[in-house]
Amino acid sequence: MNLAARLWRYVGPYKLRFIQAGIAMVIVAACNGAVVYLLKPIVDGLFVFKDMQNLLAISFSVPVLMALKNAAGYVQNYLMSWIGQRVTQELREDLFRHLHKLSLDFYGEHKSGEILARVTNDLTLVQSALQFVPLYVIRDSLTVVALFGVLFFLNWRFTLMALTTLPIAAALLIILGRKMRDSSIKSQAIMGQIYHRFQESLQAMMLIKAYNYEDGAIAKFQAENASFFDQMMRYLRATALSGPLMEFLGSIIIAFLIYYGGREIVLGRMTPGDFSAFLAAFFAAYAPTKNLARLNSEVQRGLASGERIFQVLDEKPRIIDRPGARRFAGLRDEVRVEGLTFQYPSREVPALKGLDLRVRRGETVALAGPSGSGKSTFIQLLLRLYDTDQGRILLDGTDLREFAVRSVREHVGLVTQETILFHDTVYANIVIGRAGVTPGDVERAARVANADGFIRSLPEGYHTMLGDRGMRLSGGQRQRIAIARAVLKNPAILVLDEATSNLDSTSEAEVQRALERLKEGRTVVMIAHRLSTIQNADRIYVLNQGEVAETGTHQSLLALDGLYRKLYEIQLSEPAAASTPAPAAAEPQGGTA
Repeated sequence: MNLAARLWRYVGPYKLRFIQAGIAMVIVAACNGAVVYLLKPIVDGLFVFKDMQNLLAISFSVPVLMALKNAAGYVQNYLMSWIGQRVTQELREDLFRHLHKLSLDFYGEHKSGEILARVTNDLTLVQSALQFVPLYVIRDSLTVVALFGVLFFLNWRFTLMALTTLPIAAALLIILGRKMRDSSIKSQAIMGQIYHRFQESLQAMMLIKAYNYEDGAIAKFQAENASFFDQMMRYLRATALSGPLMEFLGSIIIAFLIYYGGREIVLGRMTPGDFSAFLAAFFAAYAPTKNLARLNSEVQRGLASGERIFQVLDEKPRIIDRPGARRFAGLRDEVRVEGLTFQYPSREVPALKGLDLRVRRGETVALAGPSGSGKSTFIQLLLRLYDTDQGRILLDGTDLREFAVRSVREHVGLVTQETILFHDTVYANIVIGRAGVTPGDVERAARVANADGFIRSLPEGYHTMLGDRGMRLSGGQRQRIAIARAVLKNPAILVLDEATSNLDSTSEAEVQRALERLKEGRTVVMIAHRLSTIQNADRIYVLNQGEVAETGTHQSLLALDGLYRKLYEIQLSEPAAASTPAPAAAEPQGGTA
């Protein structure tokens, strides 16, 4: 009932159209009952009273009733389709909007394929239920009521006898409905895994082929697909069983009516017209009754999908503004970190443990250290993508959490090692999140990022579509688009998260020149994979297992002869090692490799 009430909140604004559709359904049901009832005067007038005049008038009324029924049928179908489409549109927009409000931890706990399944497959099933279930439930229920009214009018004793099987049919439908809903919920969850598997393989196809992993990926998909098949067959068995059960019960009632109706005619207690109309009304009521039983499966699937959709809509963002949150107007003095401790919900050990550091306005501060030492985690906390477990990040002496989230992010520019580009134009990818910019602003930002030249060489310049994930561009070109995006934002604090680590030496040099222009006059926090890129930093914090191991300039850290020097010497030796010829492979023993 709670789920139905929530769905009704979407239908409610269009209740006038719903009422209009309901009126059309009443007309359809009334016409169905009237057409069946006309059999009595037709049969009696022809075979009993030989009344041709009334018979002619009644015969002409049949096409009139059918025309009225068809017109009302068109109205009800159109209006219910309109309501179903509009409600689905609003649900889809609410889902998309809500997904953008949720904090980053939600996406760490849920597979993207599972979320996609709810936005696509589940929403389609809800749309089908909203569009067709009310239509058929109301229309067929009213038709059954109208026809049973005719049955009661013709012979109330027969009608009561025919209704004796309804409790049995209702009990069977309830049992089958529970099975269908349970299997539908499970099958939709598995469908989310299947979506994820497809998405995972499409994104990693090069890796799959390079490692000859096709068979392994296919095997995992086959296992999940087989599980989906099993759940769907449970659902379909219950669906398939409801029809034959209803038909068997109906056949028992029909046999009973034929026997007792024929006996009543022989005994003179019922006219052939009464019996024909009664039997026709019962047969006419049987089809919509069977439809109602069949709709049970559609209802259960729609309810199961509705539950999964509202589960997402019920998720609460964990990163929210505190009451009375202030706007962050830009850094005036420093960023100070005190005792920062953080652990991801899915991990067993903290990513940061008691971190202390400071970044003065106008400084360039670098974070170095081995993989997994907590460098990127600190950046995510600075952007308030997560909240700290213990400790504080202070902006000019004020806790980061005291500021409105969006106002902080307005003043922080981010360039990451893996550039995210949208399937849109170059221009649109540079201006994301910025309103009121001009083409001149965009071109100036691109020139600072050393990107204007290659952008103009593209087929449509700044209006060239970049394709999925910007695959029409090289890695260095994509990175310079990201830098242009940060230049246009003109942030007070610039965060560079290993911005050149995935580039070749030529691309790195071009991007590095663009970064030097971008860094001018800004407070910069750099995460460094290649230590050669941070030699000129004002201060370097070396992290190890979430803690500050060493602090100093490049030269002072080399003089310490600690972790930083070790990392630096390892990187210095890499080119030499790469240029050294590899030893000849040993000949395999005991057979071919």
